Amino acid sequence: MVTHYSSNNKDQPGLSRTVLRLTILFIIAFAVFQTYPFLKSKWDGMFADEAAVSVVERAQKEAEAGGLEAAAAVLDSALETESDPSKRNALLLERIGLAKKTEAWGDLVRLYEQLLGNSSNDPKRPLYVAGYGEALEKQQRFEEARKQYEALQKSAPSGMRSPALIGLGRLARLDNKMVEARDLYRLALDDAAVNSEDWNTALDALGELNVTLSFSQIETPESKYYSIQSGDNLTDIGIKLNTTQGLLTRANDITDPSKLHLGQMLKYTPKDFRIVIERSTCRLFLMDNQGPFKRYYTGLGMEGHETTLGTYTIGSKQKDPTWFPANRPSVPPGDPENELGSRWMPMVPAGEGLPSDLGIHGTVAPDSIGLYQSHGCPRMHNAEVEELYDLVVRSTPVEVVETIDWKSLSSTS
Repeated sequence: MVTHYSSNNKDQPGLSRTVLRLTILFIIAFAVFQTYPFLKSKWDGMFADEAAVSVVERAQKEAEAGGLEAAAAVLDSALETESDPSKRNALLLERIGLAKKTEAWGDLVRLYEQLLGNSSNDPKRPLYVAGYGEALEKQQRFEEARKQYEALQKSAPSGMRSPALIGLGRLARLDNKMVEARDLYRLALDDAAVNSEDWNTALDALGELNVTLSFSQIETPESKYYSIQSGDNLTDIGIKLNTTQGLLTRANDITDPSKLHLGQMLKYTPKDFRIVIERSTCRLFLMDNQGPFKRYYTGLGMEGHETTLGTYTIGSKQKDPTWFPANRPSVPPGDPENELGSRWMPMVPAGEGLPSDLGIHGTVAPDSIGLYQSHGCPRMHNAEVEELYDLVVRSTPVEVVETIDWKSLSSTS
């Protein structure tokens, strides 16, 4: 028996497939319609980001070629049309960098004001405020700068206050408030990350002020005074006070030590110094009980004659020393061949197995400072070794380390 199907029955499977296809297409179209704004924004954003990056890259290439004005024009043109906050900030930061290079302080103030108006929630905002304050300083708008720094000092989290403290230190220095400036730089140093730009800036400023205050008649909270007694001379006074003749001479503007008079008051700053030499960076740190007092750079031992790690003490110091090289005639003071320069401070070993011929000294080869070219001795610029010579006394501890452990050092300060 043959079964016959009607034409309607034959079309039903095809109709079902058609309905299914239309349903799927409708779902896809609806999904595209719903997500179109999001996809478009992502698509546009991707190309906008690329455009912003290309603007910065073009400006950087112009700057590298020496066209700072052309680079600024590229960025200024982009800023006129860019409305996205994050992209504007990227362009502004690049433009600020150019303004610093060209010392366009008026432009810098304007650019920072735009950046600050667009970065209320930016975690880097404290850095922008500090930059704005410094730009105001450059325009001699000191009181406006001070307000920015003071607000930042109060509001910024720990670890981000150092730029404000450095700025306040500069302003105090301009007002000849030396002690206040020194204390601000110390706070900035303690707040900054070790070896960061702010740390180095604060340390250099602190060291310069520490020496200025020690070698001048400016009174500080640490200042002491000694009244000259019958039979006194500067050498004996230095021994009695555990300070140097050079410090007493400088701090009291003494031009002729033989003309001291009975009852004369001498200012001095008592310090228990120690010296730490970091071999890996050719840096010499003069330390007091608060931490770094001043940093100097040295030249250290070449390969095969490396400056030996270990603990030493300063021995009998010599001004304008004679050099006694091995297997050669002695070289008198002032001779261009005298590698000791203007000062010699022997490093007496404080333990077994350490060399006994090392010493901190000056140099006739200033270009070697910061390099490894000596036969082991730390060498310094003559003016700086003379300064150090007048600060430290005999028996001052000296430690040569590969790398300073600042956490350990600060816990023992």
